[in-house]
Amino acid sequence: MEQIAIIFFALNSFLGMEDNTISADKTTVTVYPRRQIIEITQQDLFAIVHSDTDATYVKRQWASVSAHSQQGTGWAKALAPFPSKTITLVTVNNQVQPQLTLSYNDEKDLRAMGIWYNADKNHFSINHVPQDNLQTTEGELIGKYWVFNADQPFSFTLEPFKALPQVYQNLKQPLTQILAEDDDLVQ
Repeated sequence: MEQIAIIFFALNSFLGMEDNTISADKTTVTVYPRRQIIEITQQDLFAIVHSDTDATYVKRQWASVSAHSQQGTGWAKALAPFPSKTITLVTVNNQVQPQLTLSYNDEKDLRAMGIWYNADKNHFSINHVPQDNLQTTEGELIGKYWVFNADQPFSFTLEPFKALPQVYQNLKQPLTQILAEDDDLVQ
């Protein structure tokens, strides 16, 4: 069984961009098994910035993300099993929150996201990785796996950057701060 896909918290990975510089401190994933939809909402976007050159690169990547949200083309190969894909940039409390919605035809398609379906037990499961700081009220931790009932919607929240080493904490900048110089890039 594979681990939770980095796609959940690395914004650029949705779009197949090579260098994932924009990440989310918090990602909420909701799966609607009956509707065959998965929703991913990223909060508190940030980037690790060493220099002005890095900040400029982050701004360019954000412009690409913003353009993609309007055009809807150029998805990551990992999302190929999902026939319908949309990304929307929603502003909540002056923070941009990307919301990705994917539809799937078969529960096995969720493997691309690190979510496994067991038809015999009628449940979904994901690997428990303590560093991901997964929180949920619908799942149950059984051994090394979080297990969710496949008959009802379920959600979980990931906060993989809670224990970021201090050297990176010092370089971590909120995306809104990086973009503050270029208000026209914020959607």
